[in-house]
Amino acid sequence: MTGAAAMTGAAAMTAGRALLVTGLVLGLTACGVPAGGPPQAIPSSEVPYGLADSRPSSSAPATTGAVEAPSQVFLFAADEVLVGRPRDVEGTTVRERLTDLLAALVEGPTTAERDEQLSTLLTPDVRLTVTDLTQRTATVDIGQPAGAPSGPAGRRAVAQLVLTATSLQGVDAVQLTIGGDPVEAPLPMGELTSAPLTAADYAAFLTAPEPPAATTPPAPPS
Repeated sequence: MTGAAAMTGAAAMTAGRALLVTGLVLGLTACGVPAGGPPQAIPSSEVPYGLADSRPSSSAPATTGAVEAPSQVFLFAADEVLVGRPRDVEGTTVRERLTDLLAALVEGPTTAERDEQLSTLLTPDVRLTVTDLTQRTATVDIGQPAGAPSGPAGRRAVAQLVLTATSLQGVDAVQLTIGGDPVEAPLPMGELTSAPLTAADYAAFLTAPEPPAATTPPAPPS
């Protein structure tokens, strides 16, 4: 093999393996381009790996944003566990979407959801009004109808409201008022709190209660 052929082969190997511009320059020099001559444009068709292609690669993965979790209304199953069901909400602001979501909660389960034996403790005449939304905490005023649930049922109704509201992106907590005045809200075990309410406060309603421990009757006397 002649020296010129060896140089040509080395240039081909260099151009085939090099990813850096310096490697391309070395390959072109080996092909006999005078080192001191004026620079020459390299046809883009001769540049490997698409390094000269300014167009985005068609194989590049598309950039997608985070998928927003659907807002939900929480309803009671037959075992008194709260389960979420998705709802489409309308509005251009978080406050508008929350108002729409709470209206869906007041409407109660759909026909299909009633067939699943899902129910609500909120009556259709209850009024839930979003009066403020600051730093991801929503203030919801309750227009309390006659015969509103109290005791354990009242706790479950509050759990429905809080879990539903905080399922909406942009709402982390709920402050309850009645007639514009802050009220203490019941937690699952009955204790009252004036602090903003979060989904974690009512997580106990998302799982079935533990069944009572079986007791062994005493053995009959011998």
